[in-house]
Amino acid sequence: MDDLRYPCLVDSGAVNTLLPRWLAESAAVDLGGAERRSLAVATSATEAAFVTVGLSAADRRWEAEIGFCDPWPYSWGLLGDRSFFRSFTVTFRAADFEFEVARVES
Repeated sequence: MDDLRYPCLVDSGAVNTLLPRWLAESAAVDLGGAERRSLAVATSATEAAFVTVGLSAADRRWEAEIGFCDPWPYSWGLLGDRSFFRSFTVTFRAADFEFEVARVES
């Protein structure tokens, strides 16, 4: 299967990484035994099905728990602490409207 790509916001205030549920369906991710949680994202309520899947960014691959959400009214996903920030060093330069992502070597 080809890798799926989806734009995401690097969100330093997000605990979890959240993506739309249709993306799990497109990638044939089994959500049958997933832990389900009700969440609020911005001004919307959603239900997330959490499973561990493979991710890749900045030439690094790792396994992480992702919440696949429905409804998901956004055209982007959220990269949060538990599954993104623990794998990368992220430096924000707000004055320049920039950020830098570096792999954490393990």
